[in-house]
Amino acid sequence: MAAKKKTIAKKKKPTAKKTAGPRRRKSPESPAVLEGIDRSGKQSVARELSWAEFDRIVQQLGRELQKKFRPEAVVGVAHGGVFVGGALASALKVEFYPVRISRRSRDLGVSAAPKLSGVMPKALKGRRVVIVDDIAASGDTLELASELAKNVGAKAVATTALVCRPKGFAPDFYWENSGNFFVFPWDYDLSTDQRFRALM
Repeated sequence: MAAKKKTIAKKKKPTAKKTAGPRRRKSPESPAVLEGIDRSGKQSVARELSWAEFDRIVQQLGRELQKKFRPEAVVGVAHGGVFVGGALASALKVEFYPVRISRRSRDLGVSAAPKLSGVMPKALKGRRVVIVDDIAASGDTLELASELAKNVGAKAVATTALVCRPKGFAPDFYWENSGNFFVFPWDYDLSTDQRFRALM
């Protein structure tokens, strides 16, 4: 009888299992988001101020200004500075003057420098004046407005903002030095904007 041939089965090489990495999904309200990543740690969130909180902050700034500077007029830089300045003027019981600072956007090769589009009131002559904005970052608008107030004869000028930025311009008076993103009551309702609900 013919001997049966032994067949040797070839061993299959083990194939490396593919590990599932983070998958991307697209959201209609935001850029691509990574799934499978732990997001339980601290995140940078938007900080929203209510009208009640804003009023308390204004009263606090008003008391400090009255004690250390004794303002006789308030100038609010539009947009945000008009809300803050108007409230401060009311708290201090002094006259309020809104002004607008705009930036030239067509300058080529250099960043646009701030330019006063309104007129600094001549009624500031001989008065102690506070220049107000909501946020002070570079300080360009506050510094320019201060210079223009002095040009019309203001006796003394101080700068004020609700918020200033770390390593940025520091006004004479401010409520908080912070790098957080702030939503003020005159901006919009944060809770109704789907783009920011994930941050809350």
